[in-house]
Amino acid sequence: MYKILALALATTVSAALLAEPVLSQSIVVTPDVSHQEFVEKVTRDLDRQLDRTNVFASQPSGEGISIVRFTRASDGSVSNVKIYRESGKRAFDRIAMRAVSRLRSLETLPAGVRPDQLYQANIIFAEDGWGIHDMEQQLAAEESARRASNLSERKVFAFGSAASHPTS
Repeated sequence: MYKILALALATTVSAALLAEPVLSQSIVVTPDVSHQEFVEKVTRDLDRQLDRTNVFASQPSGEGISIVRFTRASDGSVSNVKIYRESGKRAFDRIAMRAVSRLRSLETLPAGVRPDQLYQANIIFAEDGWGIHDMEQQLAAEESARRASNLSERKVFAFGSAASHPTS
């Protein structure tokens, strides 16, 4: 069974683009939840969903990064779930898609987050702590390049998690 490690890979949260206050007749409305709290809450939920999904999944070996993109339906549920970047292992990608599809933490959004916001879950699958470290560095480089590629990529609200599994 996978051991899920809570890991805040919120390095790609575009706080400057998403942290615009909502103005109403010169009154600044502050959110009930900050961007950081939101990312931490969704990451914890993703960790739980990965753990639940992995209980019933086969035990693939190796390492990989699955990146899943999705939107939020008006009722707070996840919709339009798609693999943005394949890990190279179908089992990892299926686990990632199932876990993201089961997220339940999108009901309360921070201020400045649009209803049609695009979200991205960066999920690392690794054999051990060293693998996680190496994959984090790879992901950070890829995310920097993605954000630099065009303005719309900077508006993607990204968060992450890491799953490790023991070697046989």
